[in-house]
Amino acid sequence: MTEQPIKVGDIVRLSFGFADRSGTGEYEIVRLMPVQQSGERQYRVRGADGRERAIEHNQIVVSKSAAADSPQQPQLL
Repeated sequence: MTEQPIKVGDIVRLSFGFADRSGTGEYEIVRLMPVQQSGERQYRVRGADGRERAIEHNQIVVSKSAAADSPQQPQLL
């Protein structure tokens, strides 16, 4: 599956596999980080509580901007 482009300012939700269950909810992408050696994209995100965390692309369930660009149902990116 092709990855949906994620941009700074996009709002994303994290997958249920995320280690910190208190970290559920929506996050804003604040910075694109270097790609890991495995090829996985990384992002810096900020939650509504103001805390930031680093996430990998596979931890994102859906992006509001990606969903708005596509008439399809939300899917795992």
